[in-house]
Amino acid sequence: MDQLRRLGLQDSWIYEVLISTFRDDTPHAAPIGVWTNGADQLLMDVYVGSQTLANILDGGDFVANFPADAEMLYAALRAPEQLAFAEARCVHAPVVAGCTVIVELALRCATPGGDRVRIVGEVKRMHGAAAPRLINRAEGLLLESLVLATRLERRDTGAALTTLTENYRVVGKVAPGSVYERALAALLRDLGPTS
Repeated sequence: MDQLRRLGLQDSWIYEVLISTFRDDTPHAAPIGVWTNGADQLLMDVYVGSQTLANILDGGDFVANFPADAEMLYAALRAPEQLAFAEARCVHAPVVAGCTVIVELALRCATPGGDRVRIVGEVKRMHGAAAPRLINRAEGLLLESLVLATRLERRDTGAALTTLTENYRVVGKVAPGSVYERALAALLRDLGPTS
């Protein structure tokens, strides 16, 4: 147990990975945010109608590939022919070559909710050559918010505050309780209207 915590995953933080599946024995990969709540399970919300969801529900097996960088996430969306695949060892799903850590998963449950389905995958095997580079959107959003805050005098303040408020909402979702969330809350407090 606790395999995922050994990777450095924080409970309830959302990390961007490549979820790989087979569609009629053809590899498919898509960027998706995953999280853990302490058990050796990964959770994710997948949109109804997506190829990834159809493949998981059809086959039951999938892989969470922790990419070396965001460029691999881009390739999956915009240049999938650049991705190379191999077969997983414990599940019937492809592995994306070049990822730092591979987590082979079997579908434990799928719970519909609105336009998404909550997928819970049970860890069957975890392996990798190095510690993963955990990609979480919070740090980048804080950085962009700080840059935006330095340019308020050159921008529409209302629009900038709307963007900063949205960044704060997303950081609260992807890294709850983090230093990033606290820093953005303080930034918004400092920049907010004075009464």
